[in-house]
Amino acid sequence: MYSPNSPFISRVKIKNFRNYNEIDVNLNHKQIIIGENNVGKTNFLRAIQLILDPQLSDEDRFLLESDFYEGLNNPMENGEKIEVMIEIQGYEHNKTILSTLCDATVSTSPKTLRFTYEYYPVKKVNGKYQYMYRIYQGNDVDNAFTPFLRRYLNIKVIPAIRDVESEMRNTRRSPVNQLIKQYEINKEELQFIAKELKEKSDEVLSIDELLDLTKNINKRYSDIIGTQVDAAVSLETIDVDPNRLLNTLKLMIGSSAKRPTSDTSLGLNNILYISLILLSLEDKTIPSILKMERFEELLQEAGHEIILECYKKNHKKDKYILKKNITTIKRKKLYEFMDNHSSNKGVTILAIEEPESHLHPALQRIIYKDVMKQNTSLLMTTHSPFITSVAPIDSIVHMRYSTKGTEVNTTASLKLEERNQKDLERFVDVKRGEIYFGKGVILVEGDAEEYLIPSFAEKLGMPLDIKGIICCNISSTNFKPYVQFLDALGIPHVVVTDGDYYFVGKEDGKDKKIFGKMAIDAHTRFGYDGNDRVAKLLIETNKVIPSKVPKDYPSQDIFFKNYGFFIGMYTMEIDIFKKTVTEKDKEIIIKLFNDLTLGKKQQKENFKKAFNNGDFVSCLAKIESSNSGIGKGRFAQQFSIDCNMNHIPNYIKEAIETIYKKVDDI
Repeated sequence: MYSPNSPFISRVKIKNFRNYNEIDVNLNHKQIIIGENNVGKTNFLRAIQLILDPQLSDEDRFLLESDFYEGLNNPMENGEKIEVMIEIQGYEHNKTILSTLCDATVSTSPKTLRFTYEYYPVKKVNGKYQYMYRIYQGNDVDNAFTPFLRRYLNIKVIPAIRDVESEMRNTRRSPVNQLIKQYEINKEELQFIAKELKEKSDEVLSIDELLDLTKNINKRYSDIIGTQVDAAVSLETIDVDPNRLLNTLKLMIGSSAKRPTSDTSLGLNNILYISLILLSLEDKTIPSILKMERFEELLQEAGHEIILECYKKNHKKDKYILKKNITTIKRKKLYEFMDNHSSNKGVTILAIEEPESHLHPALQRIIYKDVMKQNTSLLMTTHSPFITSVAPIDSIVHMRYSTKGTEVNTTASLKLEERNQKDLERFVDVKRGEIYFGKGVILVEGDAEEYLIPSFAEKLGMPLDIKGIICCNISSTNFKPYVQFLDALGIPHVVVTDGDYYFVGKEDGKDKKIFGKMAIDAHTRFGYDGNDRVAKLLIETNKVIPSKVPKDYPSQDIFFKNYGFFIGMYTMEIDIFKKTVTEKDKEIIIKLFNDLTLGKKQQKENFKKAFNNGDFVSCLAKIESSNSGIGKGRFAQQFSIDCNMNHIPNYIKEAIETIYKKVDDI
């Protein structure tokens, strides 16, 4: 179904407002705003409301000293200024915006509008400051963005703490009533229905019991006051006012046993309310119903053939109804025709705070997916990992505390290769978006690291949970999209990966990397696949130029640590085995194998012999063997309970210390 996306906020700049010292971020058509409590998600929306919200009064736009950034000292005495600037894009198809708000244009490629709110000081004769506010278009402070213009471009915010039932009962604010008003229902039709309702309701007065009641009331009443005045009493049904008839409508839920929203769960009412708001904000350029007179007016316009193809007449009501199953090509043509011959009523950007309230996790994902399908521009704040897990990778606005005020990073400009984007989206979906909620992230390549690194951190006296550090297992060595993603969001991170030692041998006369051997033997050409991968990643992400990467591996290890990459020599298990030197520490690993294996006495003796001889490649093969029935993941899970500091490889210890420091330095 053709319907172009609505205009959206493409950029927000905030200076000296509440949590924000100074931020300048780019946005997309739909944005998910995440961050800790009190980090400034609501204040971000409030800043935008200062410009776009028609519900705010002049008094609301006059701020207080408490609205200034908390890092400023006596801001109103020192003449500080609050500034909020937004830019709008995606309005090329909207003729109302193009004509009405053309004075706000600051770019034509791409078409961009700019609006600015300033709360600024004016020095009085006594040297003190008086504060005023102004909202202007473009770059001209004298070109005001007035309440009248806000009718054509505005924002609606659904707050986190909301009384949905009360909102739907309120005649003025009810989204149902707002939707009804959009149809401009014919008054004559309402008057006819009201008259029939009145006649039908009067039939109840003919019931024998009511006739008897009326007679008895009159008798008792006349016995008291006599017949001196005309005081006859009668029963009347409700007075059906055509102008208020529509206000009596109410939503009921359920097909067989219908019940009012007051008897429905908070979660379902939340979904219903948001659905109604979304429906009210949908693009109405193509009306589903055309009145006879409007249809005949359109028939006088060039290109009117398209409405004959797309509408059918309801002869009973003298209206034209939009046909179902119109092709995309026809719908696009109809949209262009109607857009040329209709008065667009403007654009409303929707902001929803914490839509997950009272919703089961599955419903959280469902409502978000539905919201994302709509063409309405959206800003949504959430704490729900179930929502972030299905959010597009380029839709995230991430907020975090810093000593310089709340920092905001977005993925709006993040460009990933298609395969890498799918890889990252798969991870986020499976892990329920946990990567977003860490103050710091350790990226690892497998299950073993996911089990062991948090345990190693505990043994080092640096538990990850205390600092809000998350260990993310990406189940591969393709760290590139994850690093790009975390860089875009400004989330501190380190990468722990295997060295994967290899030497170059011959196979079918060609050079080939041979893995799984611990000794170089007589071979002169060798390397570490982990180093090779990290060098490639740093170069492809433009963090370094090729000539800056050291040639020798020991120097590379030091160099890569400066960029947060910590690389082992072999696999992590072998590096752990090599680190284990005391008999007591060796016995922990040997005993664990014996406890877990399905093998008999000889297999246990073979493992112990190989371990004591330093044949760690063979030991790892025995752990992974189907004969032992253990596997790397199960071994790591159990070893995470029994391990101690002497088992921790140095590169993992350094990675934990580094991410701790990065989080502390925020």
